Amino acid sequence: MKKSTRIIIPIVFIFFSLLYIILSFSIEQRKMIGDEMGWDPGSRAMPIGIGFLMLGVSIYLFFKERKSGEEEITLDFASKKLIIITIMLSILYILFFRFVGFILSTNVLLFTLIYFYYKRDIKWNMMRNFSIGLLASTGAMILFYSIGRYVTHFLFLIGRRSNSEIFSGRLFMTGVTFLILLFIFFTMLLLFRKAIKNENFRIPLLSGFVTIGVTEFIYIIFKQIFWVSLAKGLIFW
Repeated sequence: MKKSTRIIIPIVFIFFSLLYIILSFSIEQRKMIGDEMGWDPGSRAMPIGIGFLMLGVSIYLFFKERKSGEEEITLDFASKKLIIITIMLSILYILFFRFVGFILSTNVLLFTLIYFYYKRDIKWNMMRNFSIGLLASTGAMILFYSIGRYVTHFLFLIGRRSNSEIFSGRLFMTGVTFLILLFIFFTMLLLFRKAIKNENFRIPLLSGFVTIGVTEFIYIIFKQIFWVSLAKGLIFW
């Protein structure tokens, strides 16, 4: 297996770990009725713990593959900074998830991690392009979310007025919304294909597109199909 392919695999596991953590915090917190002493950590404790364990192992595998050509695995300063920012962002994500909301908090978390993991370092001279990319990604994410909400609401109203179970059906509304957003996504990807080939814009654009695609896909699957409770936060509509 090529080294580049081996590096991609841990990154995929990092995303799955973050997704698992997100879903763990969406689980309803329950405790035993007879737990008068407060020893029961609640129904979220085990899945959240497993999620962070998976995240830690995935990060370790990522840096191990980067250093696989060396006799001894040692973390350079850039790698240590990436680990620190991953831990810090995960903590901030947990603390502000309910207030900021799933869409915005997930957008910030994923874009930041993808951007700096592509760069493989964190430096002050990267902050200008990173900030511009994050703002553009956030604006596009809000646009995608708003379009999806409008399409879903529109189809639901048509179903109510026409007494049609097809239009108001959960799977039909989700399918139509997904196809429309997918069309817009690939249209934007084609429009920016030349800019993506440019060295100055490649990483911010790729980070933005991956972030938007992953965040919206997670939202559609778990919110609209499985009705998982995902906090709206600052995006109240």
